[in-house]
Amino acid sequence: MIKAIILALLMPMAMFAAEQTITMNVKGNCKMCQKKIVLAAEKVDGVDEADWDRTTKVFTATFDDKKTSKAEITKAILAAGYDVEDEKSNEGAYNNLPDCCQYRDNTHDD
Repeated sequence: MIKAIILALLMPMAMFAAEQTITMNVKGNCKMCQKKIVLAAEKVDGVDEADWDRTTKVFTATFDDKKTSKAEITKAILAAGYDVEDEKSNEGAYNNLPDCCQYRDNTHDD
C-alpha cells in the first residue's frame, strides 16, 4: 500500500521532469515559412507545442525529452529546408522552398 502511494506521488513528478523547452534561431521569411517550420517540428513525436516568430526569427518548442530531443527537432526543420542557427539545410530541401520562402543571399561579387 505504501509503495502504491509513493508511486502515485512520484509519477506526476517524473512526467513533469520530461517537459523541456528549446529556443533557437531559424531562418525564414513569411507566413508560409512559419506554417512549414511549425509543422515540421510538430510532426516529431514528443513535440507538444511549436512556434516561430517571423519578426525575430526565433523558434520555440516544448517537448517530452523522453520521446525526442533538440537534435531531432532541428533535423526535422533542416529537412523542411530551413537553416537552424549555424546549420544549413541541404541545397535540395532549400531549393524546393517556394520563392517567397527562399532567404539565402545568392548574389556574388565576381
